[in-house]
Amino acid sequence: MSNRINKISLALLVSLLGATAAWASDVYIDQAGSTTTIDITQTGAGNTVGNSTTASTIIGDGTDIDVTQTGANNTADIETSTGASGTKIDYTATGGSNILDVDIAAASDTTVTATMTGDSNELTVCGSLATNASSVASASCATEISANTTTTNVAVTGDSNKIAAGLDAAGAVNNITVGANAVSDFNVINLSQGGTDTPVVTLNVDGDSNAVNITQN
Repeated sequence: MSNRINKISLALLVSLLGATAAWASDVYIDQAGSTTTIDITQTGAGNTVGNSTTASTIIGDGTDIDVTQTGANNTADIETSTGASGTKIDYTATGGSNILDVDIAAASDTTVTATMTGDSNELTVCGSLATNASSVASASCATEISANTTTTNVAVTGDSNKIAAGLDAAGAVNNITVGANAVSDFNVINLSQGGTDTPVVTLNVDGDSNAVNITQN
């Protein structure tokens, strides 16, 4: 993407072939400019924004990314590099088996807002990933977020969803809500915090048979 583009709007809608077949869309972002707005809308199944081998990378300051995926088996893999301060990532998924992986690392003042509605969705927010999410494996964090003043807002509604978060950052504010709009069952939340920092985490879970694992050291 050119660093001179101030606003990029991508509307990627699935094209139907006959009554049964559909084409998926794949988007890759390599953004180095500042104060850029990127809007991506994907409808259907199997769409991607980056992937486990080539994440969409944000390097410039003040970038605003809005990703909306409606359907099943969609993925978004977004990485913010050191120096990409003030990045805002707003992700909305409606449907089942969608995956969002966010790698923040040392990019300060990053805000991640994710709303996922449906079953078997997966969200990972880390400093860096050890394992990428897939249909047969859950994501795990290799390192926790080290940047100062990050904000993470997660709202998940549905059953059998998975959240993995390494949210250690000085001055961080992290809000994780499961089942705010409807009782949600069999969800798994893995939260890891370490080091000398004291991030604030607010966790609200409404439903049955949910598993919450919190590690602090």
